[in-house]
Amino acid sequence: MSEEGIFFGHWRLLPRTRTLVADGERIVLGSRAIDILLALIEAGGDIVDRDTLIARAWPGRVVEETNLTVQIWALRKAFGAEGSEIIVTESGRGYRFGGPLKPVAARAPSPSVGTSADGRPHGPSLAVLPFTDPGAQSGHSPMADGLVENLITCLSRIRWFYVLPRNSAFSFRGRDVPHVAVGRELGVGYVVTGTVQHVGSRMRVHANLIETANGVQEWSDRFDHATDDVFTLQDQVVSSIVSGLEPGLQRAEVERLQRRPTESPSAYAAYRRAIAAMAPFTRDNCAKALALLEQALAMDPDYALALVGAARCRLWRVSQRFVEDPLAEAAEAIRLLEAALAVARDDPHVLAQVGFIFSYLGHRRDAAVAMVSRAVDLYPNASCTRATAGWVHIYQDDPVTAMAHFEEALRVDPVDPEAGGWLAGLSAAQLMQGHHDSAVRWGERAIAASPEVLTAHLAHAAALGIAGRPAAAAVAELLGLDPRFNLADYSRLRNRWSHGRWFPQLIDGMRRAGVPEQPAAEKTAALKLVRRG
Repeated sequence: MSEEGIFFGHWRLLPRTRTLVADGERIVLGSRAIDILLALIEAGGDIVDRDTLIARAWPGRVVEETNLTVQIWALRKAFGAEGSEIIVTESGRGYRFGGPLKPVAARAPSPSVGTSADGRPHGPSLAVLPFTDPGAQSGHSPMADGLVENLITCLSRIRWFYVLPRNSAFSFRGRDVPHVAVGRELGVGYVVTGTVQHVGSRMRVHANLIETANGVQEWSDRFDHATDDVFTLQDQVVSSIVSGLEPGLQRAEVERLQRRPTESPSAYAAYRRAIAAMAPFTRDNCAKALALLEQALAMDPDYALALVGAARCRLWRVSQRFVEDPLAEAAEAIRLLEAALAVARDDPHVLAQVGFIFSYLGHRRDAAVAMVSRAVDLYPNASCTRATAGWVHIYQDDPVTAMAHFEEALRVDPVDPEAGGWLAGLSAAQLMQGHHDSAVRWGERAIAASPEVLTAHLAHAAALGIAGRPAAAAVAELLGLDPRFNLADYSRLRNRWSHGRWFPQLIDGMRRAGVPEQPAAEKTAALKLVRRG
């Protein structure tokens, strides 16, 4: 399999980033859809039976055959008019791949210059790959991952660097791929690699900067610190990387990037475990993450990222209908966010999440727009700031600006686990502009990327309803995720917070699709007649 991708016709499949590219358009596929597509491609045109495909996409699980049908349907939708020619059904036997496979030479990226969305160069492009931890059971640990994520965050805030987001870089975890091939696949000129070792009460990090055009190592260094001094360690690694790429960068700029989020190593460790627990963001994972974040806040009540993380968990429980009292949950989320703003008014992660949640809950709407705009200015190459800005502009009745932010989020990080929410945002933006068929397509892609996210199902059902298309299957999937979902309860809750066009349009579309107006009646146990004597 080519490290540059798999080519067929005018399509290009990038398996590691789960991205399908054609004519400049990037389509993010769900992991199961990718598994099925790869199985068909690997068969080279031979028929693959349904059981084999199910075993590939759902290893070790017993699932209904309809699950496979849904994924096949999603793949065909992604290929558009060519879908039935590329994914061919062989009646009673299975499926086969009908696309013409052909090798295509790929051009290596420039080692020195990244490119912004408008095509202008803005400095070195690099990816920080996952650091390995030989002492950890799986070869990696939350602390090693946290160090890498902090490096990505710090380097991304240098406006003339292009730093690949975390999820795309982490798609190479556990793969022994040459650095030149990594550069081609990810489109970066440099990669940073490293290992983390624990020696008693100390942590030792070996880091390397490698130029990907020829695989040349630019520098290598070793850093040794106490395990409770991870931030000093991080500062030194960042400084070395920056010095290697931009020797003229002012020290003041480096120091600004190295502001510590907390002085408590224990709080930081709890926060890292909470972040790890959020993927995927299920009901149980949300509860686990919130408990860990509350532990972090007990150790450092002013830990802004933990405050925002806890607020995000509470909003997720509201939006996904995980709690019985959503109003109390929303009020607590706002309290946490106000506390975060009081201690970190210029942190882009804080500003992005605060602005998004404020906007969703109808709290300080004008300030919310200013916050996400500031977050994008500070951290322009981050999916988190772009996606939150997109939703805020949806709530502000500005779908055109929203689309630009969502598209940029997908460009910089197509494999983020939350990409389904951004695709749902694109569906919403298209629906608000009257582009009903396009809204349906984006809704389908949202479900394929994040089938467990309620927002994706809501957007898809609404788009089908307004487009006048059959929606029974989409409504069934929605109710499979939340059997008690109904328009009366949802409208009552959302009407407290929404003032724009999107939510009335969402309700109208779901009503046309056939989403229940009232909650389903509770089933009561049947009475059993017993005759005596």
